[in-house]
Amino acid sequence: MCRLLLLLSIVFSVPGFAYAEFDYSMEARAVSAQVYAIITPTRDLPNAENGGWNSNSAFVVTDAGVLLFDSGSSVGIGHAIRETIARVTSQPVRWIVNSHAHGDHWLGNAAFADSVEQIFAGAGVAEVIEADGIGWVNRFNAMTGGITGNSEILAPNRKVEQAAELLFGGVPVLMMLSGGSHSPGDLMLWLPREEVLIAGDVVYSDRMPSTNAGDLKQWIETLAELKQLQPRVVIPGHGAVTDVSGIDRLHALLRELWLAVEAGIDEGLSDFEMQPQVSAALAQFRPFYPGLDDKLKRDLSHVYLQVEAAVFE
Repeated sequence: MCRLLLLLSIVFSVPGFAYAEFDYSMEARAVSAQVYAIITPTRDLPNAENGGWNSNSAFVVTDAGVLLFDSGSSVGIGHAIRETIARVTSQPVRWIVNSHAHGDHWLGNAAFADSVEQIFAGAGVAEVIEADGIGWVNRFNAMTGGITGNSEILAPNRKVEQAAELLFGGVPVLMMLSGGSHSPGDLMLWLPREEVLIAGDVVYSDRMPSTNAGDLKQWIETLAELKQLQPRVVIPGHGAVTDVSGIDRLHALLRELWLAVEAGIDEGLSDFEMQPQVSAALAQFRPFYPGLDDKLKRDLSHVYLQVEAAVFE
């Protein structure tokens, strides 16, 4: 494994940009001959302590340029990712995939404005970014005490409406849609030659997933399909690099969540009333997914409505 440690002290004073000074320690971990993961050590939401860097990125080095998957929560983080990539290859970032519309996965796009040619996103994601981009900037600034700064919005220019097999510098990549599992427009990459799945937030390996913007039934089905790929390596949107076992455990968690909510509905309980027994049903997963109970409190009402609709179809 190639392990490259980069300690960056980033201060931007370009007109139109304002970033607080922050040190990001980033490591480009080789998971195959051409694929690298950049994994954040935090399992928290963006805050002042982590400088807003709370999501993972990955990149693929080709003879014609670099394919970057997710660019981080700010242009400052994007520049840190750019410098981390530069320690591995002199190739420029020519393509970016934004896995979905949550700001921690695309606000760094503008750091690559001088080299990127195509930014891919699922159908509808570009429109959401254009409509609510400044909202994400403001939210992250509030959460980090201004560290993430006033990032320029660079929206995707390639919409992906169905699965597609593409070549990037001779590297075959299958671009896959999740059917809105974690959020509308989720994109994933499967590199068959490398047996690497870059999953975005469709996979959380060791942090409780956010289910407040997703389709839980579809998510459970999607994870079952991903297991069939038998990936050697899975790079999640949040959490440590894993393999097919990480998909299997998340699949079990979400399936148990669905069944526990379904049981509560059968008993005539409201979402508030069933929360203790749903939490108890997920107890076996608590050691593996920090933040489980906090996320459950926030997201249970959303899951409840989906399960209720399915029960009374």
